[in-house]
Amino acid sequence: MRLRDGLCRLELPSRLPIGTVNVYVFTDEPVTLIDTGPNCPECHDELVRQIRDLRLSTADVERILLTHGHVDHHGLAETIRRESGAEVIVPEADRGMVEAYRETFMERREYYREEALRAGAPAATVELVIDYFEYLISLGEPTKVAGSVKDGDRIWAGTTELRAVHTPGHSSGSTCYLSARGELFGGDTLLRDMTPNAAFGGADRQSVGLADYIASLHRVRALKPRVVHAGHRTSLENVDAYVRYSLNQYRIRSEAILRLLHAGPASPFELVTRLFGTLPIEEILLGITEVLGHLEVLAREGVVAVEPKGEVNVARLK
Repeated sequence: MRLRDGLCRLELPSRLPIGTVNVYVFTDEPVTLIDTGPNCPECHDELVRQIRDLRLSTADVERILLTHGHVDHHGLAETIRRESGAEVIVPEADRGMVEAYRETFMERREYYREEALRAGAPAATVELVIDYFEYLISLGEPTKVAGSVKDGDRIWAGTTELRAVHTPGHSSGSTCYLSARGELFGGDTLLRDMTPNAAFGGADRQSVGLADYIASLHRVRALKPRVVHAGHRTSLENVDAYVRYSLNQYRIRSEAILRLLHAGPASPFELVTRLFGTLPIEEILLGITEVLGHLEVLAREGVVAVEPKGEVNVARLK
């Protein structure tokens, strides 16, 4: 889809529940992609086909600029780099997720296993979730990275100069790119009709990251972008309305957790079950991190305490 002269959006299959993933192509030199989609044959074939419709080929790509280190956004980067010799530029805090993909993925997998067990998820359920990670790891590969960006850096995409805006929360390195035209290439920081998950995406690389994500929403709103070109779904024009909607959704969810805790202490996984019911395997970890993120924020506010009880953490009102 043509967005303006020199800029197009490609919609590629992702094999993930969220559906298609967006790749942005700056068609002037240096020909630049923002994100790539995952490493699967149908995604690569569709990328090749849609780029051909722009009278380009993957061999013409000179720069790949990533918004964050999740595999549905960087999985094809190494394939395209081999086909074109393009330089791959990654947010500094997510560089390991791309460059040392398998090692980092396995480390995170074990970390998620431990956190899910501490949250009170049954061991059999946790193993099913971890098995799903074996599938996810196939959607990417280690990528040769030419450089990284940090907050405030400027980089050219085609004839458009972009400024990097660090927006942690969804991932530690999540970064948006702002043009002088008021275009914000937002990755998964803002997504139409949904609130992105903070999945251990804190700036410190350890916290769940919901507090950082909320701060990032406020930062994006203060930038007053004219339009946000998102990593999934269609673009957003009214950023202020989106931020208000998102903050209200988080408030509603926090209030629901507090109501549940009024009935007595509960493990995070018990709260997940009471809030969301039975989730499909691919969404269980998202449910756990959603609840953990809210508990983390409520604990910082002094409203809730989360304490170990045996091998499981239990939340209670203070």
